[in-house]
Amino acid sequence: MVNPMVIILIIGIVSAVFGALLIFAPELILKAERQANRLFMTDTTFIKNRIPIGISMLVASAFLGYTYSSNPLNEVVFLVTAILAAIFGILLLFSPNTILQAERQANKLYMTDAFFLKHRVVIGVALLLASAFMVRTYLSFA
Repeated sequence: MVNPMVIILIIGIVSAVFGALLIFAPELILKAERQANRLFMTDTTFIKNRIPIGISMLVASAFLGYTYSSNPLNEVVFLVTAILAAIFGILLLFSPNTILQAERQANKLYMTDAFFLKHRVVIGVALLLASAFMVRTYLSFA
């Protein structure tokens, strides 16, 4: 099993990279986002492959639920992830339009590009501070 401290270190490094990019190269993030939007048509991909993805989510949910029930530590993260995976898998199988409607509604509510560009320095500094805390935590427990 992966040491949770390594996960914290990885998240800290990724946060530092995105924080630095937001401060010093925001156009690079926007360019990557536009490129990713062209490469991955998530709406059509999810709808086309909704049955295998939904079944995979339910299998993952069952595995995570089993892991939660058999782990003597009973880490809640496994239970929460299992429940979310089950909900998402069931929606993909039986009501894929619900997911698409929620996505469209979220896109209307949150204008992330404008928000991130307007507050890019504050968000970048916050990410760098969070990253420093995560790396410090890793180093103090490693």
